[in-house]
Amino acid sequence: MIKDLFVDNNIAKNFKNPADPEYERLIKWLFEKGHLVLTQKLLKEYHDSNRGNYGQSILSIIARLTKEERIVMISNEQLEILRFSKTIDKKCLKLNKDYWHLKAILLSNRKMAVIIDKAFRDAVNCHPKHEGIQACAVARPEEIDYEN
Repeated sequence: MIKDLFVDNNIAKNFKNPADPEYERLIKWLFEKGHLVLTQKLLKEYHDSNRGNYGQSILSIIARLTKEERIVMISNEQLEILRFSKTIDKKCLKLNKDYWHLKAILLSNRKMAVIIDKAFRDAVNCHPKHEGIQACAVARPEEIDYEN
């Protein structure tokens, strides 16, 4: 199974100056082994937040993973096709842009995410199982076993 992970933009912004050893470990894992879940919408967020930043930024990680074919790209078409029941959809639409990110997490292989925003995290963790797997979102990298 592909060891993929969704990294929200609020987490990726911390990659610029990772004084935190847990972020350094996450960056190292992404560089060496991990697969990053990506959509066009998330890529735009990353670009907007990281203009002019190089080195450990999420953009340099994406460049490397793209070259090594370790991006799990969820297409806009895949996002559109995934439908929720009316009740769930009504709740999820309150997430605004994160509505599409929730869909990307559900369409990823492991359905794992690192997300600072509590409302978004709760929406992921409380969402019904998708393809028999319960999605899982945490606030910090050390709270989830992304390496295995």
